[in-house]
Amino acid sequence: MPILGGIFERIALARFSRSFAMLMAAGVPILQGLSIVADSVGNRFIGAAVKSMQQGIERGDRLTNTAVATGLFTPLVLQMMSVGEETGAIDSLLDEVADFYEQEIDYDLKRLADAIEPILLVFLGVMVLVLALGVFLPIWDLSRVATGR
Repeated sequence: MPILGGIFERIALARFSRSFAMLMAAGVPILQGLSIVADSVGNRFIGAAVKSMQQGIERGDRLTNTAVATGLFTPLVLQMMSVGEETGAIDSLLDEVADFYEQEIDYDLKRLADAIEPILLVFLGVMVLVLALGVFLPIWDLSRVATGR
């Protein structure tokens, strides 16, 4: 979907980041955590990308390199993943990634609501016009009949 697709994608990525950060903070191994997150992300496309990340890590590749291969993440997020991987604080940085995506979602939803508002006002105006004409047209016809015109 052209308008809502990006929002849904960011929601799924925020869910991925938050879930994976919680699993990493809880001490769950990366491969098992990716498997759990792939099933719980709520989007088949992103779930398949997470599964491919899991396969890349099984081959011995770095988490950041597998994330780059999916093409889902922004450069800022990839850089934060890389720094988290190098410092060992990937759980806290993925939490910040989830916060970043959630802020983007809030901004996009506000922008979408601002774009839809004029359309809804016009639609509401047309509905009021139809209702008003439905009430007043019979009255005008009665007045014509009463005056004999």
